[in-house]
Order: sequence, then C-alpha cells, then structure tokens
Amino acid sequence: MIKINFNQKLFDKHIAEITSKIETAISNIDRSNLSEESKRCLNYLSKKEIVENLLKADTEALKEHIAYFAKHYPSSIKHNSKLNILLREEIFEKEYNNWGQRRKYGAYNFVESLDLKTCPYCNRNYTFIVNDESGKLRPEIDHFYPKSKYPFLAMSFFNLIPSCPSCNHTKSNTVKKDLINPYDIKDGDFTFTYTPKSVDFIEVENQKYNFDNFEIELKSNQNNQDNIELFKLKELYAQHKDIVLELLIKKAYYPQSYIDELSSFGFSKDEIYRYLFSNYNQEQDLHKRPLSKLTKDISQELGLL
Repeated sequence: MIKINFNQKLFDKHIAEITSKIETAISNIDRSNLSEESKRCLNYLSKKEIVENLLKADTEALKEHIAYFAKHYPSSIKHNSKLNILLREEIFEKEYNNWGQRRKYGAYNFVESLDLKTCPYCNRNYTFIVNDESGKLRPEIDHFYPKSKYPFLAMSFFNLIPSCPSCNHTKSNTVKKDLINPYDIKDGDFTFTYTPKSVDFIEVENQKYNFDNFEIELKSNQNNQDNIELFKLKELYAQHKDIVLELLIKKAYYPQSYIDELSSFGFSKDEIYRYLFSNYNQEQDLHKRPLSKLTKDISQELGLL
C-alpha cells in the first residue's frame, strides 16, 4: 500500500468538467412514471451544489453520503433496484462510461495527470499509459466504493483509484468497513519487515542463497489487516524474497566507508540510494517503481543509508 499524492489542479478540473454534465443528465430525466422515492432522490440531486459536493467528497464525506442515501433513498444502494439502475444507467455510471471515451477530458487525461506510476494497492505492477493515434493503453480504475452499489459515487474524485488489473479484479465489489483509501495512507501505516529463521542466509563459499531461512512480514500501524488480507499482500510479497536477499547481500558487501566515499563525491543520500538499490527512497516518490516500499522499509531496517 502506497499513498496517492493529491493533485489540486486535476481535482479542480475534474469538478469543473463533470459537474455540469451530471446536472444536465439529471434535469433531462422524465419523472412522470417514477416512484415517489425516485422523484425525491432526483429532487435532492437537483439542489444547488449537491452534485458538486458528491464529486468533491473525501473519504469521510463519501461515508456520509452513503449513510444519507441509505437512510433517505434505501433503494439507491440495492443492486438492480429501479432507482439503483436509474442512477447508474441514466446518470452517474453513464457519465463514467462517456468519460472513458472523451479526448478533451476523459479517463486517459485523468490517469495521465495523476501521474501514478505503480498500483497503490500493491506497489507491484506499473500503471503506465499510452495515449496516441496508434493506440491506447491505461490502467484500470477501481471504484473504492463500488459504483454498482453506490452509483451516486461513480464519478467522485477520491473514489476513482487507478490500479492494476490484479488488484481491481481482486477487490471487485468488495466493501470493507476498515479498508483504507490510498489517499488516506500515512507514512508508517504499513511497514515491511523480515524475520530470520536462522543466521544462515548465504553459503559464502559456494555462493548459494537460502530463501527458506527468513520470512517477509507486512504490518499495519493501525492494527488494520483489511488491506493486507483483501489484496493478498502477505502471500504475494512472500514471493519476493529475492529482493530482501539482495539487500542482505548489499548490507554485507557495502560497508559504511564505501557509502561515505560516495558522499564525498557530492552525491546526495537519495542519489546514493538510487545508485545502490535502483529504487526510490522518498515517500512521495514510492509510486514511481514497483516494490519501492518493500525496498525502502527493509533497507531502513538493515541500517543501509
């Protein structure tokens, strides 16, 4: 799990571009044959600033909107109810589908401007995009709160999470109370560590590496395991022992005197880290390369740099 860096310029553009389109869709709906609940819901959505507030809502506000709709328009969160389908097919999910095809401001512009290089749920897969005349390629966009259950959040900025296919499909329509939105992650919320089973990591004479003598652990600072369990991060990262082993080898072969020598040439701490570990060290840069969070945490634990 890594944090998504908030982009104010993209946020403002998203609100400005999407609000009027959704308001227009709401005003164009024929209400003559709708249920009273549906009419009340549309009347509420037609009030000044309601749509904008939905689009702007951060994680806590998203929860408040869900509670409000559940209390006042319970059919809206019942999958495939008439009101749920109306909100999805005629307004919010319809706009999401149209947004995916737009060139001026669409899903490609969104993920390109957000500039998130790896999946925030796993930090194992790249989320690069290609958007030119010869073809298009972009990461999937997960709805942190599923649009099938909460259609009124289908275009909410903080509900749109670029992610790799594995994590998006794994999460699917899952709703967990304590799942942490990548926008809300703080430094130290999730930490990698390793637990040795013995000191025999490496047979130096034979240059053989023993992958069975330690385990990789991922701990949550908030006593929250939902993200770890849902995305199977413990099981996935158990398969990256080679990364930890390489760091253990570098700990053995890069003495402090060598690092000090690099510093004497004018290299910064971050530059030395990039050179030695081929990855990023600053929290705001962890999204730029897969496994950067694992590399950083284990490097710090080993006292490297």
